[in-house]
Amino acid sequence: MADIFDFECCLSDEARRRAAPGTMVSASGAPDDIVADLLVGQPANEALPLDYMVEAARNALPENYPALLYGRRKGSLELIDVVREKLRVFEGLEVDRDQIVITNGSGQAIDMVLRTFVNRDQLIALDHASFGALFVRRVSDHGAHVAWDAQGPKPEALDELFATQQPAIFYTIPTFQNPMGNTITRERRLEVLEICHRHGVPVFEDDAYYELHYDGDRPASMYELDGGSGLVTRAGTFSKILGAGIRLGWILTAAPLTDRILPLKTDGGTSPFASALASEFMREHMEEQIARLQDIYRERRDIMLAALDAQVGDLATWKRPNGGFFVWLTLRRPELLNDVMQRCEQSRVLVRSGSVFRVDGDGLGAIRLAFSHAPHDEIRTGVRVLGESIRASIAANP
Repeated sequence: MADIFDFECCLSDEARRRAAPGTMVSASGAPDDIVADLLVGQPANEALPLDYMVEAARNALPENYPALLYGRRKGSLELIDVVREKLRVFEGLEVDRDQIVITNGSGQAIDMVLRTFVNRDQLIALDHASFGALFVRRVSDHGAHVAWDAQGPKPEALDELFATQQPAIFYTIPTFQNPMGNTITRERRLEVLEICHRHGVPVFEDDAYYELHYDGDRPASMYELDGGSGLVTRAGTFSKILGAGIRLGWILTAAPLTDRILPLKTDGGTSPFASALASEFMREHMEEQIARLQDIYRERRDIMLAALDAQVGDLATWKRPNGGFFVWLTLRRPELLNDVMQRCEQSRVLVRSGSVFRVDGDGLGAIRLAFSHAPHDEIRTGVRVLGESIRASIAANP
């Protein structure tokens, strides 16, 4: 047998960075022996439209040879038109084909937009805690989190950061924020846009959860409020509507900017096969499917909130999200975060530390709980174990 080759010494700096602990949220299946999986924002099994997707394949694929060939670099025209129709139906937005790029999930969209604007040595501004921290680490050595209040990013914090450090871009998740669950109010969105215009800082609006609205008000997107000036580039996804495995997302921006983003697209044309199925499904079932998802996830959210009230009580604080997949829980004793996480893991309950959502690794004494995938009883059990873990940690650390 040949000697084992020492590949570790040959790895690039980027490969070493990406292997660092806490730099990736795994979407792989949970171990078989777990008690509750509240870790990853996966769709619920019953939300996946399997029968309709089989029907879509039967209708979309016969004699559709292009579905198994390379595709257009900007993506399937059919799917671009589906995105345009979705924006028109749900938001009253009218956009042109040349303003949209189809991507391999929202992950590729985020990566492409950040790389379009940011050099390795430039600063990226992002929300107080953000899923975007995972992508910032890939493209830049510098990230600065902007403090939030109940309405969204604090204008004075944003203004000061822009005036003193001039970030290359402001990455924000304004609607049903991941991980915090908050939504920036309309008034605050307008303030943020004014500050960004004044300082010349482009805005990247990650809008993965826009359709998953359960109650309360949902403000207009920052893209819409800006009026399409080119300041705001927006990304969305079909992962939450059809399932993460469909791997289809989109970018919406000013038409001239799509021509600057597109050269960073490294696939051979985002899957024409998946695009054909998604286009067929969305044309026939879009509004019905989204209404069904809202019912499924509203119920799961309410079950988690009731369990938190009963099992965690005043040991932590949280807010009621009116959309999305997550509840953001902040411990009254933030210094106990690591201990609580270890106790949950020992009890085979999977939750996500707030440290994943910060470029500096500060856990903020916070835990993200995903209610989207776990069955109802698993949500209740997981929250019960979480409450027990917090109490045990407090008892061990008086």
